[in-house]
Amino acid sequence: MNLAVEKKEIIQWINSLENETILKELKQIKNKHTFEFDENWKKGLSIKEARKASADLIKTFPWKK
Repeated sequence: MNLAVEKKEIIQWINSLENETILKELKQIKNKHTFEFDENWKKGLSIKEARKASADLIKTFPWKK
């Protein structure tokens, strides 16, 4: 099944819903998954910070010698 068909089926299902609890839960999911580029950009790491974080993470793995 392709993405367009899946989206259409989900839209039809949502339109048929009458349970307010489910609709509120769907709205919460929607609000949790919004993406604010400018705000996330401010929280981002520089390439230098990302390299250091990656190296530090790799050093924590239980390597066998």
